[in-house]
Amino acid sequence: MKNIIKIIASDIKRISTNVVAMVVIMGLTVIPCLYAWFNILSNWDPYGEDATSNLQVAVASSDQGIMIGTYEINVGDIIIKNLKENKTIGWRFTDTSEEAVDGVYSGDYYAAIVIDEQFSSDMISFLGGEIENPKITYYENEKKNAIAPKITGKVKTTIQREVDEAFISTIAETILKAGEYFANLDEQGNITGKGISKLEQLDTDLKGVIVVLDSYIALMDSTEQISSASKEVANTAKSVTKLAGQMAQEAKTNAPATKQKIQDAKNTTDEKVFALNNKIDRIAEVLNDVNSIVAAMPVPTLGKGQEIKQKLDIISAIWGEETDPYSLNYLVNNFTTGNEDFDSRVKATLADLKFRNDTLRNDVQSLVDAENQGHDDTLELKNKITNDVTDSQNALANARAQYANILSPTTQYAMNNASSSIAEVEKLLNYDAKSIDAVVSDLKNYSGIMSKSKSSLVKSRDEAVKMEQRLANIISDIKGLSNNEAYEKFKELLRSDPQLLAEFVSSPVEIDDEYVYPVENNGSMTAPFYIILSIWVGALIMSTIIKTTVKDTSNLTNVKNWQCFIGRFFVTMVIGQIQTLITVLGAFLFVGIQCENRLLFWAACAWTSFVYSLLLYSFAYSFGNIGEALSVILMVIQVAGAGGTFPIEVLPKVFQVLYKFMPFNYSMNAVRECIAGFYKDTYRDCMVTLLVYVAVAIFIGVVLYHPFEFVNRKIEISKEKSGILL
Repeated sequence: MKNIIKIIASDIKRISTNVVAMVVIMGLTVIPCLYAWFNILSNWDPYGEDATSNLQVAVASSDQGIMIGTYEINVGDIIIKNLKENKTIGWRFTDTSEEAVDGVYSGDYYAAIVIDEQFSSDMISFLGGEIENPKITYYENEKKNAIAPKITGKVKTTIQREVDEAFISTIAETILKAGEYFANLDEQGNITGKGISKLEQLDTDLKGVIVVLDSYIALMDSTEQISSASKEVANTAKSVTKLAGQMAQEAKTNAPATKQKIQDAKNTTDEKVFALNNKIDRIAEVLNDVNSIVAAMPVPTLGKGQEIKQKLDIISAIWGEETDPYSLNYLVNNFTTGNEDFDSRVKATLADLKFRNDTLRNDVQSLVDAENQGHDDTLELKNKITNDVTDSQNALANARAQYANILSPTTQYAMNNASSSIAEVEKLLNYDAKSIDAVVSDLKNYSGIMSKSKSSLVKSRDEAVKMEQRLANIISDIKGLSNNEAYEKFKELLRSDPQLLAEFVSSPVEIDDEYVYPVENNGSMTAPFYIILSIWVGALIMSTIIKTTVKDTSNLTNVKNWQCFIGRFFVTMVIGQIQTLITVLGAFLFVGIQCENRLLFWAACAWTSFVYSLLLYSFAYSFGNIGEALSVILMVIQVAGAGGTFPIEVLPKVFQVLYKFMPFNYSMNAVRECIAGFYKDTYRDCMVTLLVYVAVAIFIGVVLYHPFEFVNRKIEISKEKSGILL
């Protein structure tokens, strides 16, 4: 122990009395901290809006737009409008596409977006049955900077999102506005509101006529009272005649409009069934094309898999997404008949069809993969695809039968029944008041009444009863339609704000960000890497500048190698701790990094400095120049593969294997815990793991010194003979 203290005291005395040594040591304490601070500051917030908005990306739209009826759609203009409100990138809107592209080649712009002339028309090409993919061309200058293309790459995602939202929002708003009329039938006095009240009034009037006729029959049974009651009955009959006339006139006025509205509703249902059948027919056509290709397919298939896959892309587009009002998925999930048994049978049939289509698509993808890998034996896949096509065609035939025999007749039943009932009303309204007038004329005198037979009055009463029953059935049918749950939901949907609902359809999902261990900025995220790297650099510089061997041992008694190792390390350790303290204080006070626990942060850095100084000191102590080279190699490997900048999972396999043996790994994780927050015992485990490198350093410095002493001496002699190496 005395020898160690003497070595330390001697080193301190020599340093304190040598001005040059003091200046050099002062430089050693400052250089590492500057390296850490400036690198952290340069990476402070390169992905923030303030920084990325300086990256210039050109945008040009040649879209000519398209007219749908009286409504003009120009998706290109909508994209430009939305991008002008997006401040994450420095958008530059050019007048022509040539100007935008030239700017990318010249380096004025990092990238350019060019929207095709037929973009809007291609967006809705599916309405014509021939789908054309709308085109946006993305130009990128990858020569200008290595990182900029990765940042501007977000532009493609932004553009795609703007296109999707603009298209879905515009189409949805147009459809919903067109459907407002149907939802407002009640307010306009048609079927479901005022029409029912008129029919109910007619029904009440008919019941009044029946009551009067019953009174006539009762009078025929009471001949002794007919004389005194004839005048009163005649007056009542005249009132009935007048009432019936008014009732007939009013009903005739309302009947045509009522019938037309029922017919309109029926036509709407027919159009939905027609659209559903068209999509199924289109799937059948594609399957027939696939069947023809498979039948003529050679073995090996020579690229036929890709051709079949392109055909199946058409079927996938027909199925679409459940949120797309024009997709088959949407029609199946939102089209109900009111009969749960029928609904479940039809949905099960179409689910089976979709399963068969998906199976076919998966097997075709296997064929494409086999072709890409150069496999010649594709006969088994060909036979499997042939069976898949047959299964899909059988499922399709079953689906068409379900729709033809169940869904279409059932969904139109209520409409047809209501229409037939209206026809009955029209027939019923042809009835006039002549029979009642005849009754009135007969009631004018007693003898006339007596000449009328009772059977004639009973016949008239029965006719009126039949009329009233038919009218009651009509009212019941119409009420059944208006009280249908699906019908009410449809009306409520259309009564909503079309613009608001269109915005929801175009972007239905709102993402809430919940950050785990949030870090304020990118500088604080990179601080663990650059601070730990600066500590290693500081230790590396000391191991090359400060001599590790103790040559003057005249004042030492029975000196041992381990005593020299520990004694000379003291100065290196102290300088390393000063370096670390300055670096940590500057990171807090000058750079301003985030830190949850500053004391533990300093402790992690101080412990790291001790471990790295000891490890690199031991390399130089036992291995000499070879040890110094080894320190540099370890630093290079850790800079590239310690996960300081890129996730370790994206690095080459060799770095992923070496990662768990690198001291940077444990030092950075301990510092990260202090910056962003602690998880269980991660901090403690990292600090304890660094003890392994302390043991390695002591083993190298104490045990391996003598075996390598001869080699180091030979290297030193060769260096001196060279005349140019230190």
